[in-house]
Amino acid sequence: MRATLADPAWLAPHDEAALRWALSLARLSAVDVTSAEGSADVVDVDTAINQYRGRLYGLLEGVVDGERVLSRDGVRAQIPAVRALCAQERKSLLELFGSRMPARALDRCTRRRPLALALGGGGGTGYVYVGAMAVLDEAGLSPSLIAGTSMGAIIAAFRCKQQSFSLGDIRQLLARLSWRKVFRLFETESRFGLPATLKLYLREVIGHEFEREGRFLRLCDLEIPLRVTLAGISQGERPMESYAHLLDEAVDNPRALRWRAASIARALNEITRQPVRPIYAGGDELTREFDVLDAIGFSSAVPGIIHYDILRDDPRMVELVTELVRREGVARLVDGGLADNLPAREAWRAVQAGACGARDPFVLALDAFAPQLTTRHLLFLPLMRIAAETSKAGRQAAHLTITYRHVLSPLTVVPTTTEFLRAVENGRKETEPEVALIRKMVGPIPDPPGILSELA
Repeated sequence: MRATLADPAWLAPHDEAALRWALSLARLSAVDVTSAEGSADVVDVDTAINQYRGRLYGLLEGVVDGERVLSRDGVRAQIPAVRALCAQERKSLLELFGSRMPARALDRCTRRRPLALALGGGGGTGYVYVGAMAVLDEAGLSPSLIAGTSMGAIIAAFRCKQQSFSLGDIRQLLARLSWRKVFRLFETESRFGLPATLKLYLREVIGHEFEREGRFLRLCDLEIPLRVTLAGISQGERPMESYAHLLDEAVDNPRALRWRAASIARALNEITRQPVRPIYAGGDELTREFDVLDAIGFSSAVPGIIHYDILRDDPRMVELVTELVRREGVARLVDGGLADNLPAREAWRAVQAGACGARDPFVLALDAFAPQLTTRHLLFLPLMRIAAETSKAGRQAAHLTITYRHVLSPLTVVPTTTEFLRAVENGRKETEPEVALIRKMVGPIPDPPGILSELA
């Protein structure tokens, strides 16, 4: 696909369509089928396609040299055989599964694949994702599912509220926020979260954005399925209350965080020495009932720095979270970045489990928190190193990862309008070069002559 984007004449259109169709058929594992009566079925084609995959690989392995460069002449020479192999495999699958899998269902899944997004955490760095969301929306690339961690979960929650995307809503909201509204000194008890210096007032400042008909939205209410990464930690040797006042001087002066870099690093080191368990809210019957705000709140609770908890009178949520920590065998819930900062593997797994009515997604991971040795980010190197480690599996699972270089400071969680617009513009600039590739990978693929119809 990169070769055809670099040179549109690299392959004739009907040859390109045939090759794309053949490769797309090879990556299918399951086909969702809806009957005329509305009943749903899932046809597992994974094993049935294995022999075809081997034959297709045999045809194409010779067209790539040791430097992973495609030979145009080699590809063109194999197109007739690829076309014939694909046409025969399609015919064989339809015969094998008969009425369980009509041609229209198989062709629909081959023609187009769902787009699954994974948004990493990283505080203020994550505002570049807003620009990415805008670019994808303008290109007609609506995500079928999003998995997010920490700030990535917050941005994802705004995107998942409805199928359409509105940059203006987020901009207007941020214009009304301030550091003092979002964070206050921790002066209360702790039930499910780890005590920290700053208490996150998420419900109070953005709750109205997630309220419908007199109640707060739950994860199951979102128009686009969302998975929120939480980290469950066990009780360590150090009393949990000792984290409550680690950074008290930062309440009125967020820049004072820089003076306590060593304290933050020690606290994180202590916490990560304990078993850390990834938990993905929204993926099971219990957590689908979580309030969106509580899920993203726990996901954003940076140990020693930000505390989030359910201390209001809400028996339903208290019961749900109590059952979750009991089921998972953890003591407290904290920032999901400690367990999985780039949840691309969960995004793929959620789609495969049937979360969006289609399978075999193209997984796009957006990472704004990769280690950068700049002066303003030195404070966050301990967190960045942890995030880089917990992002490895996500990078391996993603089909494409965009690593953003021009981002706001992680401290800029409440940006000015100028800062926010700069982040959005940076997100646009760094996402746009990949949009054409994403569109080709997602499809739809033009119907190829010689596979779905006679070749003139």
